[in-house]
Amino acid sequence: MIKINLNFRQYLELEKLGFGSFLPVKDFMKKKEVLSVVNNQIYRKKIFPLPIILDIEQNIAEKIKTKTKVINLFYKKKLVGKIFNPEIFSLKKKEVAKKIFGTSSKLHPGVNFFYNQSNFFVGGKTKFIQNVKNFYSRYEIKPEQSKYYFKKNLYKKIVGFQTRNVPHKAHEYLIRNAIENYDCIFIQPLLGEKKIGDYSASAIMDSFKFLIKKFYNKKKIILASLTTFMRYAGPREALFHAIIRKNYGCTHFIVGRDHAGVSNFYKKYEAQDYVKKFEKKIGISIIYSTGPFYCKKCELITTEKVCPHKDKSSIIEISGTYIRKVFAKGIQVDKRFINEEMVEKVINKNKNRLFIQHE
Repeated sequence: MIKINLNFRQYLELEKLGFGSFLPVKDFMKKKEVLSVVNNQIYRKKIFPLPIILDIEQNIAEKIKTKTKVINLFYKKKLVGKIFNPEIFSLKKKEVAKKIFGTSSKLHPGVNFFYNQSNFFVGGKTKFIQNVKNFYSRYEIKPEQSKYYFKKNLYKKIVGFQTRNVPHKAHEYLIRNAIENYDCIFIQPLLGEKKIGDYSASAIMDSFKFLIKKFYNKKKIILASLTTFMRYAGPREALFHAIIRKNYGCTHFIVGRDHAGVSNFYKKYEAQDYVKKFEKKIGISIIYSTGPFYCKKCELITTEKVCPHKDKSSIIEISGTYIRKVFAKGIQVDKRFINEEMVEKVINKNKNRLFIQHE
């Protein structure tokens, strides 16, 4: 019997396959499928931008023979899945990275993570057997649950909202706009494995819970997590996030400026330009967000579509670096950019658990 002990990241990928979060993908991909996705964004004749792969150590790969029929997948000593008629393969990582991330530089966290994985992968017909409760389970719902909720409440237009950060006033602008113009907004922060310095799951979820309780119409919001690791793949990950939200029952999805980007690896609206190529084929309408930003002349959060003041002296982009400093160093909160009461509550509740300290 071939047995693979999954780490937490690998288990969460299996779990999402089992939940139907990654449809049309149901299985860990074989090499031909990976290359089709990498080169053509196609998985079994359907649009899909990122490979869903299971990396394994070389000693395990060497035990798996062509005659091996079943591999058993374990997590925390529990049988959680099986792979039937497995295929072992390797990839030309530099070539693959360049196509997925638009760069082969190790300075890109997604590329660096990919390079540090084993160069042996296994794919095949995958069966999810059971889920194992973990720290993120308290925040998560399955696609079937969100779809049931939308149907029960007769919601027809549901906006999916993706983030990996605590909410600031630009996020609040987008949320309020969705509440005003659609039946419901599904706020689904990504809480899986991320890079050092990203916000912790509890900091993110506590922030949103506070805002929802204090300032929003609760009947028009559903809050739950997406537990998968962050790829930082910019344009391709934006499309990936849109497809996932369709699987959860959303009819619309917000793609923001530099969606799923990192540092300066992607252009300002590169993700939006990429998603536009596929929007009609993936079955979910995209809301293309231009901004938002703070305008000194308007004295509020606004966007390029609304604000007539184009001079740089009037516009203040809400800096992610500034927001992190607010939480990390307790510097004075600028109420134009983030809710002061929320910051205080989250810092007091989470203390030393605000940021991811190790991978």
